Amino acid sequence: MGLKDNFSQAFRELTSPKEAKEQEKTEIKDVASYMNDASETEEINAVQEEAVQEETTAAEVAAEPETKEEEPVAEQTHSFSNGFNNPNNGTSYSGQQTAPAPMSTPFANPQGARQEASETTIISKNTIIDGNVRSFADMKIDGSIKGSVETTKNVSVNGKVVGNITCDNAVMNAASVQGDITLKGQATMSSESMLIGNLTSQVATVNGKMKGNLTVSGKAQLDRDAVVFGDIKAGAISISDGAIVQGFISTTYLSQDESSNIFPDSIAIGE
Repeated sequence: MGLKDNFSQAFRELTSPKEAKEQEKTEIKDVASYMNDASETEEINAVQEEAVQEETTAAEVAAEPETKEEEPVAEQTHSFSNGFNNPNNGTSYSGQQTAPAPMSTPFANPQGARQEASETTIISKNTIIDGNVRSFADMKIDGSIKGSVETTKNVSVNGKVVGNITCDNAVMNAASVQGDITLKGQATMSSESMLIGNLTSQVATVNGKMKGNLTVSGKAQLDRDAVVFGDIKAGAISISDGAIVQGFISTTYLSQDESSNIFPDSIAIGE
C-alpha cells in the first residue's frame, strides 16, 4: 500500500469513522474468504492428485504381464517306425505320433457281438413220447421215448429209449436203450447203463452192459465194469481188468494185399 493510499485511509477514518470500520470488516471478510478458498482448493487438488496417482498405479499393474507358473503337461507320445515302403522311391517312414484315443463303437470288437444262445431240447423225467423225435439242437432225455431219436447235435440219455439213436456225440448215464446207436463222434456209457443193440462211433468208452456189436474206427476202451456180448472191431482197444467180452475182437482193418505184406504164403526151409 503506497503513501497516497495510507493518507486516504487516515483521512477517511477522521472524516467518517463508521464507514471506515465497515470497510475494514469487509476487507477482513474478503481476506478470510480468500484464505478459505485457498485451503479448499489445496484439499481438492490433493484429492485429485491422489486419485490420478491411484489410476496410474492401477493402469501400470494392469499393463504388467501376468507371470503364472505353468504346470508341466504330460505329453503322451507313441514312437513308431512303421516300415511302410514307398513303391515309387523306396523310402521308409518313421517318426512320433500322439497315441490316439480308443474308439468305442458297437462294431469295433467283433467278439463283443451277441452270440446266439445254444438251444437244448429237454424231455423231462415224467414225460413219455410215443413216436419219432427229430431236432437240430442238443437233446437231454430224462423221460421215455418209444421211437427213433435223430439230431445233428449231442444227446444225453438218462431215461429210456426204445428205438435207434443218430447224433454227433452220445452220453448214457444210468440209461436203458434198445436199438442201434450211430454216432459221428464219441460214445460214453456209465456203469449203470444198458444197451441192447449195435454201437458205431469213432471213439467209445464202455463201462456198462452191451449186447450187440461194437464198431469203432478209433480207440475202444472197456473199463472194469464193462460187459460186452458181441464182436468188437476197433482201430485200437484197451481192456481193463474185470471187463468181460464174449465175441470176436479185431483191432485192425487189413485188406488182402496189406495182409500179404505181413504174412508170406508159406515158410520155406533151407533158404
